[in-house]
Amino acid sequence: MFRHSHRRHGTHRQGPLKVLMAMGVGLAMLLGGEQRATAAGPALSQQSIDRLQGLERELSNGHYQQVVESARAHASSAGSSQGDQWARALYLQLAASAAQRMDQPGRAADLLYQARAIDTAPLSQRLQWLEQEARLRVQARQFEQAADLFDRWQGQASLGPKDLWLGARIHARLEQWDEALRWVRLARASDSSPSDKQLALAASVYQQSGQLEDASSVVEAQLAQDDSDPARWQQAAALYQRIGKPGRAAALWEAGWQRGILKGEDALLNRAKLHMAGGTPARAAEMLSEALDNGDIKDSDAHRRLLARAWAQTRDHQQALRAWQTVAERTNEAHDWYMLGDLAYGWGAWGQAEQGFAKARARGGDDPGQLLLMEGVAVYEQGRLDQAQQVFRQAEQFDGSAEQAGQWLALIDSDRSRPDLSSQVSMR
Repeated sequence: MFRHSHRRHGTHRQGPLKVLMAMGVGLAMLLGGEQRATAAGPALSQQSIDRLQGLERELSNGHYQQVVESARAHASSAGSSQGDQWARALYLQLAASAAQRMDQPGRAADLLYQARAIDTAPLSQRLQWLEQEARLRVQARQFEQAADLFDRWQGQASLGPKDLWLGARIHARLEQWDEALRWVRLARASDSSPSDKQLALAASVYQQSGQLEDASSVVEAQLAQDDSDPARWQQAAALYQRIGKPGRAAALWEAGWQRGILKGEDALLNRAKLHMAGGTPARAAEMLSEALDNGDIKDSDAHRRLLARAWAQTRDHQQALRAWQTVAERTNEAHDWYMLGDLAYGWGAWGQAEQGFAKARARGGDDPGQLLLMEGVAVYEQGRLDQAQQVFRQAEQFDGSAEQAGQWLALIDSDRSRPDLSSQVSMR
C-alpha cells in the first residue's frame, strides 16, 4: 500500500494521504470515521514505506503489542531529515492505534502526544491527532489533560455540537464551572435540538455557575420534551424560588399537580406552601381545609398550624382567628396561644388577645413581662381598669417591662381622675 515510484517529471512525493488511508485499520477507524490528510508531508524513503507497510500488516493480523514495540523502536531510531521525522510521526500513530486496540487509551494518547509534537507533520494532521488525543484522554479518565486539549482544539477548529457538549461535560466533571458555562453556551448556540441528557448538563452548569434564570429556562425546556418526571417539576419550582419568583414556582407546581404528575401528601403540602409564598394564600387555605376534611392529609398539629398560617396570610380575620383558636386549644402549647394572642392583638380582637397572652404565660411562654404588658393592654381596651391595673403591676416586677408598665399604670390613674373618661371607660 505504501509505494515509492518515479515519474518522468520528478519523484512522486508520498504524502500522508495513502498512509493515513492505510491507517483505516488503526486509530482513525477505532475513533470513528476514515481520516484523510489534507496536506502532504515530506517524501518518505522506500525503507520507511516498507516498514510502515509491514507494521500495518501486523496491526491487521492483531499483533498489537508487537506493533507498539516495533513502531516505537523505529520512531526512536528515525533520522533527522524531514522525511524521517514524518515517518517517525506515522510510526507513533501506528503504535497509538495498536495501544488503543489493546484498550490502553492513556498509552495511546501519550503516543499521539509525541506524534503531534513533530512539527514536520502537516498542521492539519497534528490538529487531527490533538482531537484524537483529547478523546483518548477522556477514555483514560485523564480529565484535566482532556480539558486542556479540548480548549486548544476548540481554539483551532470549528467543533460540532457533539464535541462541544463533550467539552462542557469534561469541565463540569472537573467542577470548572466558568469554563463549563462557556462550552455549554457554545454547544447550545450550535445545537437546535439538544438531547435530554445535554439539557440536564446545561441546567446543572447554569445552576453551579449562578445563572439561575438560564437554568430555569432549560428545566422548562426539559419539561416541554418530557413532563412525566416529577423530579423535573420539583427542580423547576425550586429554581424559581431561588431566583425570587415564588409565583412562577407555585404556578409550575400547580400545573404538575393538575396533570397528575405531582401527587400525594408531600406534594399537596408543598403545593400549599408554594401558594403561600407565591402570593395566593387563599388558594392554599382552601386546599388544606379540603384535604383535612377529606382525610387526604393527616389531621396533625403541624398541618393545622399550616392551615392557620395560610388563613392569617389571607387577612381573613374570622377564619384566621378561628384556625389559631383551634390549634391552641388542641395543642395547649405556649407558642400557639401566643400566636393567637398576637394575631388578635394586631386586629383589635381584645378578648382573644387577652386569652392568648394569658394562656401563653400560664404555659411558660418566653418573656413573661412582655406577655403581661400585652395582656394588660387587651384588658384595658375592654374597659376593665381594675383588672388591667393588677396585670400591669405584675408586669412591673420584670426589668424588661417595668418602665412601660409604669406608664400604663399612670395612664389608668389619669383616666380615673377624669370623670368624663371614667364614665366612657365603664361603658365599654
